[in-house]
Amino acid sequence: MKRNLILPIAVAVLMLASEVAWAADVSFSGQFRPRYNVVNDAKDASNADKYFDTRVRLNAKANVNANTEVFVQFQSVGQWGTADADTSGTRVQQGGSIGNEQAHDTLNDVGFHQAFVTLKNFYGKGVDAKIGRQEIVLDGHRLFGHTGWTQGAATQDAIRLTHAGGNHTLQYIYIENFNGGSKSTHGNADDATHVFHAATQGVMGGALSGLFAIHDDNSGAGGSTSALDDGTVWYTAGARQKGKAGGLDYRVEFYHQFGDGTIAANDLNSGIKANYTSLNDTSGSVDRDATMFGIRVGKTFKNAQGSPSITLWYDRLSGTDDDDISGNDFGGFDTMYDTGHKFYGFMDMYLNRQNLGTAGMGLEDIAIKLKTSPSPGWTFKADMHWFSTETDMDGANSTLVAANTLLNDATSQSNSLGSELDLTLAHKYDANTKIQMGFSRYWTSDTFSLLNGAGSQGTTSNDDSDWFYVQADTKF
Repeated sequence: MKRNLILPIAVAVLMLASEVAWAADVSFSGQFRPRYNVVNDAKDASNADKYFDTRVRLNAKANVNANTEVFVQFQSVGQWGTADADTSGTRVQQGGSIGNEQAHDTLNDVGFHQAFVTLKNFYGKGVDAKIGRQEIVLDGHRLFGHTGWTQGAATQDAIRLTHAGGNHTLQYIYIENFNGGSKSTHGNADDATHVFHAATQGVMGGALSGLFAIHDDNSGAGGSTSALDDGTVWYTAGARQKGKAGGLDYRVEFYHQFGDGTIAANDLNSGIKANYTSLNDTSGSVDRDATMFGIRVGKTFKNAQGSPSITLWYDRLSGTDDDDISGNDFGGFDTMYDTGHKFYGFMDMYLNRQNLGTAGMGLEDIAIKLKTSPSPGWTFKADMHWFSTETDMDGANSTLVAANTLLNDATSQSNSLGSELDLTLAHKYDANTKIQMGFSRYWTSDTFSLLNGAGSQGTTSNDDSDWFYVQADTKF
C-alpha cells in the first residue's frame, strides 16, 4: 500500500515545484563535466597517475521582480573511487575495504559555488549592485578570472557595483579575501581588495580598459620585523587594448605594481631573503616594483578550408634581480586572481601567483598558437610555448644566483625553463555536450628543476612530463 503512494506523491511534489517556479519566475540549469586524466610527472622512477575527476553543478535563477534577481549555484567536485582518508571524493569505500563492500555516499561535499543577489538600478542611480559569492572576471581573465578549467573553479565573496551607459562601463568591486576578526576580540585582521575598472568600446577597432586595484592585507604575516606585523598595502595599475586592425586580431596590455612588498619578499628563498637588510632588523620595509607586459597578434584565414588561424604571443612578468636586492625592492609580479591555465601552458607549471613557480625569478613566455576546424563541429588547436626566467641567471658573479639556496652552486645558470606543447581536439557532440581531448608534453630544464626544489642537476626529478585527458561537458 505504501509503495503505491510513492508515485502519486512524487508527481504531486514535482507539480508543486513547477507551480512555485512559474509563480516566482525561477529557471534551472546545470552542468555535468567528468574528465579522465593520465599524468606522467618529472620523476622517471614514478608510474603514471590515472584518475577521473568530476564537476556537477545545479543552478537556480529567480527574477524576484523587475529590480531584484537572485542566483544560486550548487557545486560538487571530486575524484572517483577515492579512499576514506581522502575527503576530496564523492563516493568512497565503506570501511576502506577495497573490493569487498559496495561504495557509499559518505561525504557531505555539496556547497554553494555562487550565491548572490543583483539589485538593478540601485536607488535609481543607474548602478547595478551584485552582492554575495560570485565569479569576478575582468579583461579576459588576465588578473581577475574564475579559473574555470579546474573542476572547483574560483569565486570571491564580493560586492560589485556596475554602471553601463553608451559605449562605456564603470565598475567598483570589493573583495573580502579573509576576515580574521571575531566578536570577542573585535580584531581587524582583514585582507581585502578594492578594484576600480573602466572599459570603453570603439577604440582602435576594439575596446580599451583600465584597472586600478588596492590590496589591503592586515591579516598579519608574522615575522621578526615590525614591517611584517604592520601588514601591507600595495597597488596594481594598468591598461589593456584589444581589437582588430588591418585584418589582424591583437591584444596589448601593461600593468605596474607598487607599494609595500615586505611580506612578499619574506616568502622568497631563504638565501635571497637574507640579502634584504630590512627583513633582518626593524629599520624599514621592502618596496614593491613589478611589471607585466603582454602582446598577442593573430591572423585568421577565413577563406581557406577550416578557417585556420595563427597567433604569435609574448608575455613578460618581472622577477627579482640584483638591482632589486640592492635597492631594497621586491620585483616579482603578482598575477592576483588570474586563471594562469589559460595563459602559461595547460600543464599548469606557473600558477603560483606571487613567485610563478620560478622562485621569484619572473617569467617570459614566447608562444605560437595554431587553430583550425578540420570539419564542421570539430576544432583542433596546437600551442607551443618556450619559457624562461625574466631575471638574468647568466653570471657567476650574480648575487641572486649565488644566494639562491635552491641552486646547486653559485655558477651560471641558463635562463631557460623548458618548453611545452599543448594539443587539443574538441567536438560539439550536440547542442548541449562538447567532447574534448588533449595531450601536453613539457620538456624541462635544469634551471626549472632546481628552482622548483627538485635537487641537483641530473637527479630523477629532472625528467620530462606528460598529461593526457578526455572530457565530456554537458550543460542543460
